Amino acid sequence: MTGPTLYDLEELLERPANRDLTKEMMVRAADRLLFQQCLFRDDHNAGAIYDLVVRHRVYFAGLFDALGRDLVIRPDEMMIELRPQESLARTVLSLDETILLLALRASFEQGVLAMSQEEFGHVATTSMEMLERYDQWVARTRPPWPRVRRILESFRRRRFIDLGEDIPLENGVAITIRPSIRSVTGEAWQTRVEEWIAASREKAESERSAAAEEQAAPPEQGATDDPRETQEAAS
Repeated sequence: MTGPTLYDLEELLERPANRDLTKEMMVRAADRLLFQQCLFRDDHNAGAIYDLVVRHRVYFAGLFDALGRDLVIRPDEMMIELRPQESLARTVLSLDETILLLALRASFEQGVLAMSQEEFGHVATTSMEMLERYDQWVARTRPPWPRVRRILESFRRRRFIDLGEDIPLENGVAITIRPSIRSVTGEAWQTRVEEWIAASREKAESERSAAAEEQAAPPEQGATDDPRETQEAAS
């Protein structure tokens, strides 16, 4: 698909049915989607932008295709998503970011199975529950809270989650997980979790075996410092 040009936009605006549109409205809608990557109609000041993109989906689909992204509209969830195309599909995340993202996906699926979804399919959880999954899955020290908070803020900006009130006594925060978490984690998320758990158990077992072997090893046979034994050996 060839991306639309400025001429295409001007032609679109000149149509009688689009007299209510301006170039600034179209640019503002595109900027908002590029910034958030995922937009719900119930987001703050998002209703008009959602309706505008749905109304002119052909134009916006061509625009974002030229930027290497697919425009995905889900009317049942009132959500618009920009999904990286194959060349951009493997977004580089750190190990901590990836594990936390998958932990949120696990919490979301648990909420769906327990039928505890809220309005618009959201699922409530906390950062403490997320970090408990982190500890269960991988044999490594969890990241410090300031880093976890920065990662959660980046997820919030991408509209995968919303952050609620802080929980000072637990050094945590309330989290609302959005259905868009499924799009960014993919269908193979459980396989990745299982691989991490298996690798962590293997590492822990290896460390236990090495420690046991070290304790069971006989003391090294070497020269003694006892002068009496030295004299006996000499005689």
